[in-house]
Amino acid sequence: MIIDCHTHLNRYGDGESRDLGERYRLLRSEMDRHGVDYALVLSSYLGNADRPNANEILDVVGDDPHIGVVAAVSYLNYRAADLAELRMLLSAGLIKGLKLYPGYEPFYVHDARMRVVYELAAEFSAPVMIHTGDTYDPKGKVKYAHPLEVDEVAVDFRDVTFVICHLGNPWITDAMEVIYKNPNVVGDISGFTLGHFEERFEKFMLQQVNEVVAFAGDPSKLLYGTDWPICDMGSYQRFVRNLHLSPDETELVLWRNSAKLFRIDTDKIPKVERTGQSMRVEAQP
Repeated sequence: MIIDCHTHLNRYGDGESRDLGERYRLLRSEMDRHGVDYALVLSSYLGNADRPNANEILDVVGDDPHIGVVAAVSYLNYRAADLAELRMLLSAGLIKGLKLYPGYEPFYVHDARMRVVYELAAEFSAPVMIHTGDTYDPKGKVKYAHPLEVDEVAVDFRDVTFVICHLGNPWITDAMEVIYKNPNVVGDISGFTLGHFEERFEKFMLQQVNEVVAFAGDPSKLLYGTDWPICDMGSYQRFVRNLHLSPDETELVLWRNSAKLFRIDTDKIPKVERTGQSMRVEAQP
């Protein structure tokens, strides 16, 4: 099984469809092509024509058993009504977690304004995914997205599991210390590159991720994600295949860790036909 914990239905360029339904169908086509059983779609803090909000995504994906939704929270714009709506979505089981975008928005995750968000996450045992590291938008202010900032909320909110998205790249050493130190912090490996991995950069990032596993000493601390459509699914599957992981450890990263964290009932996911391009993992006897 493969669970991609980090995808989007955003429109990033002029060559991409303006129709949200078409972008959703493209995601499902890519999932089928690469044997991905389930994907979490993360909504945007912007909520505009090119960056759909959680409700728009829920409307377009319907009851698709291969898709889950993670709702963004905008630091700059959230209101009491937005928190009430998030509470309703969490209570109904319509969303799997929350997503914050420091760097894209100018705030530190330990800002007092965010406490109510973490209290809400704790109430519903909902993971909080946090953008860390470089930003796709060059106008982002990366000082707000340093992974060390996550340590403060991880210490103060032990009942919440925080996901350091992108492993804080390029501050991966700092991210792995926060992940190692805090039992309620994990990292996803999404968004390392644009499109396909270039060979030299792939070797560099493989070394970085292998060091995270060695330092943390626990592959259950890593989640498989791609950041599609920014990153290519097939290229990412090859990346995982080239990590220094045992078959059992690879299975943890590819799906078991995400299934447990986001409470995904894998028995309810219809089986996906595997093609020659998809990742195959055989468990050890």
